Amino acid sequence: MRRAQAAMEYLITYGWAVLIMLVVVGVLFYLGIFNPKPIAACTFQTPGFTCYAYKLASNTSNSESGLILDLGQATGHDIKVTGVNCTATGTWFVTEFTAGQRNVTISSGSHNMLNGTSTNPGVMKCYKADGTAISPSDVSLYYAGKIYIHYYDTETNLDHKVIGDISGKVE
Repeated sequence: MRRAQAAMEYLITYGWAVLIMLVVVGVLFYLGIFNPKPIAACTFQTPGFTCYAYKLASNTSNSESGLILDLGQATGHDIKVTGVNCTATGTWFVTEFTAGQRNVTISSGSHNMLNGTSTNPGVMKCYKADGTAISPSDVSLYYAGKIYIHYYDTETNLDHKVIGDISGKVE
């Protein structure tokens, strides 16, 4: 009888401990502790390109939606950026840098980027997986996609395309 009572006390004691642990884990899941927020990031696969700052904007002061990017380049050469794109589908939608087409502000006053400088090429349209652009109705949407930059090295005259990753919440 004594052994049976000891076994029963053992099972009940550890049973309560397991039950309490299950309740705690259940509460943590309910509170969202195990569902972390997606990480916001902007990175390039090619050395020499940096995102100093960025924002996925649902509506700017000019009523535009898209990516506002402070792009830095330290490739070792001066470059001329000719196209940019931001898409979740992997499709290249070229937006050329041409005078008057977009509100482009580049630190050197032209489409050229000197080595070691940064620029804000204006609001770039970012396309979602369904092919539509980010719009004001997409506030709080988590966006993950690619940034494509098409540029020419002004010293060697070689054509290059750089791919980066962008992710974050549309504000």
